[in-house]
Amino acid sequence: MDLELKGRTVLVTGGSLGIGKAIALRFAREGANLVLCARNEGPLLAAKQEIEAAGASAVAVACDVTDPAAPEHVLEAARERFSGIDILINNAGTAKPVQLLDTTDADWQDLFELNFFSTVRFTKACLPWMIEQGWGRIVHIASTTAKLAEPAHPIYGATKAAMLSFSKTVSITHAKDGIRSNAVLPGITYTELVEGNIAAAVEARGVSREQIIAGAMARWPVPTGRFGEPHEVADAVVFLASPLADWITGASLPIDGGTIPVVGA
Repeated sequence: MDLELKGRTVLVTGGSLGIGKAIALRFAREGANLVLCARNEGPLLAAKQEIEAAGASAVAVACDVTDPAAPEHVLEAARERFSGIDILINNAGTAKPVQLLDTTDADWQDLFELNFFSTVRFTKACLPWMIEQGWGRIVHIASTTAKLAEPAHPIYGATKAAMLSFSKTVSITHAKDGIRSNAVLPGITYTELVEGNIAAAVEARGVSREQIIAGAMARWPVPTGRFGEPHEVADAVVFLASPLADWITGASLPIDGGTIPVVGA
């Protein structure tokens, strides 16, 4: 199926690893141009090389997305190469396990800066171009924790819930401008971050990787019987960003193997 994305320019924040990288590679296979930004230059350049090996054009900008100046810095590089941004994927973010009573004000401020305020700033930076051309797509990478309270991730869940509200606001405010804003809610997905958390739990508890995964599955039942893969999230994101999804806006799509209906019942 042709998703009609050839020649479109896509900005993926946090595009060097995990879900962000999988999304970028999926767009590359559709013939889109890619603009990637991430903090660590090594993985970022490696992702750029993979995209170019897939036959797409790419620009990589190393930056800290919590810097208020980062969006303009990235967009300047995009304009030099591709003229503007047609599609924005707000993917940059992280999760830091912590119990509520152990959190500090700094913990909340830091994670909101990374997971939420970067989303707001990059969206506001890209909107004028999209409004001018009368077409644009924004997809926010949220999480099932936006709807399912997870005691070990009180801040992360709050940032992702804020992202859903923001996405809905953008969708309503700019629908008349030809802009569509949607969010996806991945469940536990085998990314470098998750694998790192599994490895840390194995070391801390002295049990096997399989036992850690089984424990997680017991806490968060998944009807499909497994956790997700980055490419499965990427497939849905690329569809939502395509012209084929023109009548979808303000949506929040779980990509979680059925976790939300089960856990949230």
